[in-house]
Amino acid sequence: MNFTDKALTQFRKLINESENPSSGMRFYTTQGCCSPSLQMDVAKNPSSGDKVLQFEGVDIYITPEAEKMLSEITIDYSEEGFRSIKPSNESPKGKCC
Repeated sequence: MNFTDKALTQFRKLINESENPSSGMRFYTTQGCCSPSLQMDVAKNPSSGDKVLQFEGVDIYITPEAEKMLSEITIDYSEEGFRSIKPSNESPKGKCC
C-alpha cells in the first residue's frame, strides 16, 4: 500500500476543508459492475473493523476488503483527480465492463 506525496498532500487538504479537521481518509469497497470498486471519503472516525494506519501525519482507515485492493496499488493525485497505479510488472487482466 503506497501513496504518493501528491496524494497525501491532497488528503491533508480534503481533511482540513472538512467539518472536522481531525478526521482521516477512509478506504472501503462498493460493488462495481463486475468486481468490487475501491472508494474513499473523509471520515471523522474509523468504523468498527477498520485498520488504522498513519502515513506522514495522515490517518488512514481501511476496511479489510479495501486493504487487499490497496496492497496491490499506489494512489496518486493529479489535476484530473485521484488514480490508482498498478505495478509495471503486473500483466493486464481481461475487461468485463
